[in-house]
Amino acid sequence: MKYEHLVELERLHMEEVRTVAQRAFLVDEVYDLLHDAYANVKGGLHFQDPDDLLRSTTLWKVIYFNATIVGVVVYKAKRGLKMVALGIATMDSTISQYTKSMLSYLFRVTFQNTWMEVSEGAERFIIKNGGTRYFVSNSLAQRLTGKEIVSLSEDGYHYQRRINGVLKTKVIVGTPRF
Repeated sequence: MKYEHLVELERLHMEEVRTVAQRAFLVDEVYDLLHDAYANVKGGLHFQDPDDLLRSTTLWKVIYFNATIVGVVVYKAKRGLKMVALGIATMDSTISQYTKSMLSYLFRVTFQNTWMEVSEGAERFIIKNGGTRYFVSNSLAQRLTGKEIVSLSEDGYHYQRRINGVLKTKVIVGTPRF
């Protein structure tokens, strides 16, 4: 690895943001990052505004490059910790790769204690990084999400439900609590 890349990697770090006061300090920047990340996702971002993001979430894992937020994973307390949103800022490709690597590592070490519903790009990212071993049976989708499930796929994992009026194919990954 080139020296310049090692220096860049050292400037990348993650912090857990647990208190409302800490999240309030970062909410606008985190909301903007998530809004951009979900701009082309059918069904979009599930938070109406920064206040909704602040009020309805429990924990954020924020990835910084120096003092700039370059990635975030947002959790709610729902059947354990449920990852409800994630995003990576548009940036230099090297930093973007490091941020994706950090997210991949985060998923591998936290899926034993957290869970999430994924689709589209997030599902492809999870599959690419070995997350299929944490797929949860679609027979549990209704119970875990508390939402109406339109249909269950024959593969035993995928299901469809409506999100913001859009029919989405989802899969649950991780270890929810019952």
